[in-house]
Amino acid sequence: PESQRKRSIANLECNKCKIERRRRQLVATSEHDARFREKKFENAPTIFPNNSVKYDVNKTRAQEHAAVKKEGVTWVPAQDKPSQRVLEGRMNVAADKERWLTWHDKDCGDLYGMLPLVLGMPVRLQDHINRNPKIRLLRGKIGIVHSWILDEREESCMTQGARILTHVPSVVFVKFEDADWQLPGTSDKGVYPIRPWKRSWFLDRRRRKPVLQVARWQLPLAP
Repeated sequence: PESQRKRSIANLECNKCKIERRRRQLVATSEHDARFREKKFENAPTIFPNNSVKYDVNKTRAQEHAAVKKEGVTWVPAQDKPSQRVLEGRMNVAADKERWLTWHDKDCGDLYGMLPLVLGMPVRLQDHINRNPKIRLLRGKIGIVHSWILDEREESCMTQGARILTHVPSVVFVKFEDADWQLPGTSDKGVYPIRPWKRSWFLDRRRRKPVLQVARWQLPLAP
């Protein structure tokens, strides 16, 4: 068989040839490949077969970024407000809300259920923020988390490198490296305040006329 023939060839290879073959290997065969840790791949785009994989991997990579940079992860849970039609007949709304936080952003108004924030972490705009030709912060634009201001009611604390907020931050400042503009009152060029906003989504979105509406309050950012 072909597989047996390949094993035989590999067994007959000398050490010098094995080392040279590994040196020339361009395709990674393991997640532990040391090349993934090289500086040039730190902010490299990654391609996934579908959005569901991307959604989960983005959150995992955010945690890895925090570990490498020795920063804590601040988790921002979305605030969902179900309509009266949704509440009718539901016995445990709190459990439903927790489950909704795990759903894909595409099913929830393009807003993350659990959004990770880490200083210096790359983020993508989930919608058009500023159409001004001089600024042009449109959907898909990538920036870096510069800082944020918590809601004045926030009382959560960082525990073992993670913090789960009870309120969506008042504002997150994102720095866009290629910007040549500077807003009044900001510390540097390209720093822009991203504020939370409300988007509605539907539990029965696949129906011809959906009625089970939920309003989500969250920052329009994705890791």
